[in-house]
Amino acid sequence: MPRHGPLRRAGALLIALGAVAGAYPSAATAGLGDAFVDPTDGAFDASAWLASRTGFVPLVVPITEPAVGYGAAGGLVYFHPRSRPPADEGGRFEPPSLSVAMAFGTNNGSWGGGAGHMGIWRGDSIRYLGAAAYADMNLDFYGAAGAPRRFDMKPVPVVQELVFRVGDGHLYAGGRWVFSHTDVRFTGGRPDGVLGSEATSVVSGLGAVLTWDGRDTIFTPSSGVRAEVSWLWYDPAIGSDYRYWKLHAYELGYFPVARTVTAALRVDAQLSGGDVPFYALPFIRLRGIPALRYQGSSALVAEAELRWEVVARWSAIGFAGAGAVDSPRNETAWSVGGGFRYLLARAFGLRAGLDLARGPEEWAVYLVFGNAWR
Repeated sequence: MPRHGPLRRAGALLIALGAVAGAYPSAATAGLGDAFVDPTDGAFDASAWLASRTGFVPLVVPITEPAVGYGAAGGLVYFHPRSRPPADEGGRFEPPSLSVAMAFGTNNGSWGGGAGHMGIWRGDSIRYLGAAAYADMNLDFYGAAGAPRRFDMKPVPVVQELVFRVGDGHLYAGGRWVFSHTDVRFTGGRPDGVLGSEATSVVSGLGAVLTWDGRDTIFTPSSGVRAEVSWLWYDPAIGSDYRYWKLHAYELGYFPVARTVTAALRVDAQLSGGDVPFYALPFIRLRGIPALRYQGSSALVAEAELRWEVVARWSAIGFAGAGAVDSPRNETAWSVGGGFRYLLARAFGLRAGLDLARGPEEWAVYLVFGNAWR
């Protein structure tokens, strides 16, 4: 199932306001009030609003994911009140707790909705993530033949994760549970030998998560590294129709190379074994490539990004990446692109903007809230 990243897109409604207010600071001061003005430069800034008890961000944004076509998503993101600023006395960034609810629909008939919560407790020593959704997705499966087969998938996914900080550093350890009840219908009948193509199937996986998070912010980092390794075991003993395992390891690094330039590197590896249903197979995740387009028992992706702050609050983005999957055809894929960001909330290190990406087959446009990676 493609990820639409509702938290990443939540600031799209504010981007248009930022475009006007960033260009005309005096207009921001006159029309939007202190809640949307940064006193340091007089520009449009949502920090005070997001930190307040009315920190709701309404969103009505387009969807441009190539796997499902064009459409729109709408909902609310709520930044929960906090007792201290994002950066504490020691310089550590403490993320806010976030809640989100949204729904979407696209021109190929896909639609759905869901809700989630990211809880940050006890001075960021405990992190919780929970989400549930329902979707009716019209997608293409390529399989060994390489020719697309249209199918309708109705998943009901649930995710629960709880991690604890180890000592006083940046290391977190804990567990994750993933569940999905899925109905699948292939156009023209079920393909032979494809696990998960049954009318109804359930997957349920439980495992461990180890995370290092030393970024200066969870939104649009300018320095630091986030790295994570997770291992999940799916088994009938915990409600799964299939017995298999998945190992996922990734690194997101952000490196300031000049006062106005930040380089970033993403390396992502996914491995799986056992009876993996086709919709749970690893696949190449890159801007410009449809979700599920390149699948295999394992997938490896590397992507680099450069952000240059051209003028105050406005940045230019350039990126390029490549990936490979272990499949009958051992496919590789690439993508390149560029975009822009506006510094939407200085206190949170939050930037939002738009990316245009090109993959092997097509162009795609993405609205980005925070950053394009996770």
